[in-house]
Amino acid sequence: MPPSGRTLYQFPISHFSEKSRWNLEAKGLAFRAHHLIPGLHLLVTRRLTKGASGTVPILVDQGEIIHDSTDIALYLERAYPEAPALIPTTPAERERVLALEDYFDATVGKNVRRWVYAQLLEGQVDFRPLMFGALAQPSRAVGRAMYPLIKRVIQRQYVQTPAKVEASRVKLMEGLERLEREIEGDPARYLVGASLSIADITAAALYAPMMGAEGSPYAPQPGETVPPRLAEMRAQLLARPAGQWLVRRYREDRRRLAQGFPTGRAPGNG
Repeated sequence: MPPSGRTLYQFPISHFSEKSRWNLEAKGLAFRAHHLIPGLHLLVTRRLTKGASGTVPILVDQGEIIHDSTDIALYLERAYPEAPALIPTTPAERERVLALEDYFDATVGKNVRRWVYAQLLEGQVDFRPLMFGALAQPSRAVGRAMYPLIKRVIQRQYVQTPAKVEASRVKLMEGLERLEREIEGDPARYLVGASLSIADITAAALYAPMMGAEGSPYAPQPGETVPPRLAEMRAQLLARPAGQWLVRRYREDRRRLAQGFPTGRAPGNG
């Protein structure tokens, strides 16, 4: 455990883990990221949750164990009210932030995962660097040895069928339309009020693998091959207010955190 006693058990490739990393950083909280290998992670997650959950992320904070990225976000607001607030205090805005967080978590999370994995597998993209690159060398070697099995599990568990992949694409486009309605077509606006909230973090982090915005873990690296359908989708998104909003949230809010600046107002927000 780090001095803070705060550890996030996660997959580097997971956009739900990215959501929790962003929430922790937005609250100004130091933490250690403990990287897990898909499949073998169950040995850790089930031990931590006493069999209640096999998923990541899981936050261990001063003896508290919280699993599920939304529960982590809500816990951080309760436990650290003195840190920058990511949920408004006014009842109407609070209710709207919570409703939007729930909507984007449910609509975007599993559907981005299915659609993007389908493109990576169809394009025969090697995503081992993102999946295992942050692991220590012994764990990285184990992960790479397990990679063929992990790919088969991803296909069977997450991607499943072409019909489900197409259904996920439809839901993702609906989510983008909802985002554009909420910001009234203005990429500079936050979803609620004049400052970053857990609703913004959820939408931006969970769409990140699809968008590949600079500053996200999913931004294309030099020489990296992007599957044609994924590249086409990213180009289409850049032409839309929703895609421009996703880019701005990483360029402005995520970069501000990376540079050590506190969460604040976005340019153009009052």
